[in-house]
Amino acid sequence: MSRWKKWKTTLGLCMSLSTLLQVQAQDLHFSQFYAAPLYLSPSLAGATDGARLAMTYRNQWPGISTAFSTMAVSFDNFFPAFNSGLGLQLIQDRAGTAALTFTHAALQYSYNLRINDEWQVVPGIQFAYGSRALDFSKLIFGDEQIGSGASGSWDRLQNQKTQFVDFAASALVYSPYFWAGLTIDHLAQPEHSFLGEDLRLDRKWVLFGGANIWTERRRRGGMERAFSTSFRYQNQNEYQQLDAGVYWLNHPLELGIWYRGLPLFSKVEQRINHDALILLMSYMYGPFRIGYSYDLTLSGLAAQSAGAHEISLIYEFNQRANLRLGGRRPAVPCSDVSNPLIQQQGKYQRKSRSLF
Repeated sequence: MSRWKKWKTTLGLCMSLSTLLQVQAQDLHFSQFYAAPLYLSPSLAGATDGARLAMTYRNQWPGISTAFSTMAVSFDNFFPAFNSGLGLQLIQDRAGTAALTFTHAALQYSYNLRINDEWQVVPGIQFAYGSRALDFSKLIFGDEQIGSGASGSWDRLQNQKTQFVDFAASALVYSPYFWAGLTIDHLAQPEHSFLGEDLRLDRKWVLFGGANIWTERRRRGGMERAFSTSFRYQNQNEYQQLDAGVYWLNHPLELGIWYRGLPLFSKVEQRINHDALILLMSYMYGPFRIGYSYDLTLSGLAAQSAGAHEISLIYEFNQRANLRLGGRRPAVPCSDVSNPLIQQQGKYQRKSRSLF
């Protein structure tokens, strides 16, 4: 192997190990986090009046070869007889030259507690299985001598796959105009090291919420215009991130703009954390909703990363319109008009928007 090829391989290794350290330090994220509701909070399991299938694909930093790609699929359903929601979520994330793969499977449960005609509290819990795998055969370390038979740092890499069980808990409170939620993930703080050391996942705290600032409805035709704002704050060990944005809806089209990384000082980098400006667009057709977002990178990686692309698809079915029309279970307000079944002629009553 030529010296140049060896240097390229070493650089690829550096990126792989850097990616590994970043993934160990913090969880993955979605720009359209309301389009991956079960990843945001177990309390959002059963947030519609029936069944919901959601899929999200994210390609982060496509300008860098073998960077990040994430696929998430979830299904949840509301059971009115038990006033409960159940959800199932599958996520796979791949990153780096060594194909670092993270697999996540989770089961969520939520229960709706009605305070009055407008306010509800929804606690939730999650049981999860996770695994991380790394293909060490694609890595070459600096202390390895090509063709010499020396193993170098290879001997330290004992496990090519780690598996663990984890838990999360959450709570959501909402009215037709405001909503706020808290999720605490990695309650078990499972060990997940490839090096045989005691390296555990740090607890992740996620606070999210928002408000419907202005809404305009028509009784016939189900047309709706709205303007809303929301935020999401995440803290995991020394990493913290604040996202804030606004949505403009002119049914069936919705546009949004977000800023990830409002100027909070990062303890890790000791500098102001500017990450990305996010542009979102979604279109609703009957029970389907398709969304696209682009992350315009603002950090030092802007020239090389080429941002990030994210596509989401949501399909809702078996929706029970009478639940919301009867006022027994008010809809969660958010950035989406997701339940077209309740837009019936002459029955369009005080209706807020359901959460995806």
